[in-house]
Amino acid sequence: MKSLFLTLSRRSSLQYCFLRVSIAFVALLLTGCVLRLGYNTLGFWIPYYVSDYVSLDSAQEREFERNLDQALEVHRQKELPKIHRLISDLQEDLEKPLTFHQISDYHFKFTAVGQESSTIFIPTFSAMLKSLNAEQRTQFNQKIADDIEKIRQERAVLTTKQKIIKRSKGLQKTAKEWLGTLTNKQRNLLTELAGYQVEMEPTFFSIRENFLSDWKALMAEPQSDVFQQQLKVTVHQLLAFENPNAEKELIFYLNRRFDVMRRLNHSLSNKQRDHLQALLTDLRKDIALLIHE
Repeated sequence: MKSLFLTLSRRSSLQYCFLRVSIAFVALLLTGCVLRLGYNTLGFWIPYYVSDYVSLDSAQEREFERNLDQALEVHRQKELPKIHRLISDLQEDLEKPLTFHQISDYHFKFTAVGQESSTIFIPTFSAMLKSLNAEQRTQFNQKIADDIEKIRQERAVLTTKQKIIKRSKGLQKTAKEWLGTLTNKQRNLLTELAGYQVEMEPTFFSIRENFLSDWKALMAEPQSDVFQQQLKVTVHQLLAFENPNAEKELIFYLNRRFDVMRRLNHSLSNKQRDHLQALLTDLRKDIALLIHE
């Protein structure tokens, strides 16, 4: 949802386990046609994602899956209603073009949804991480480091122009899924946003490196009394893509992004608005069904 109005991006570059897992439901919200099926099979997909990062033994798997099932049930009852209300509020506000303040506000509201949802899963992951032996912790850390390096290498071979073109195509593809069609003006706006994202690439990589450093320090003492709380802080910062060392740069980038999205929202035709509202209505109805299943 956040990517729809603010980034139109799935942040595929952040392929870390906790980002992929703790907001897996948010990703599902971006694929409304399979929302109910996807949400109801998270008990399968989350362990599948985790297996990319660490090989658990049978006892660890059973304990993790048992705790996960309990967390998913809490999430269904506690967090899905919040998402339902937020989408309803958004639909009401979309009756008129959104202001800069509204777009900024929804960015932080949907970020908070991801953080609140992740909090429910923190005890489950904390217990799993504490159960890892030294070899498993090394495997987990190395996978995250490899992901970052893979992204760096993939981006290093591209020119700035190629990066902008690639990012713009991705933004346009997502926008078309939600709006149906795009005008030349709207494509240009998304290319402008792509340029801002490419410009921020050094800062984004710096944030990833800082995350890896913090993660390794955290994993060095999994039996610490404050491990679970520190894990929560680390995951929340990752989901919000926050970093105290880059706060000014990120605020500047967000403000530019919000302005582009404001102009994009104001450029929508009645047909595009109707298309968007129809998709959001279907999404909201699916969430309502999930809540009561």
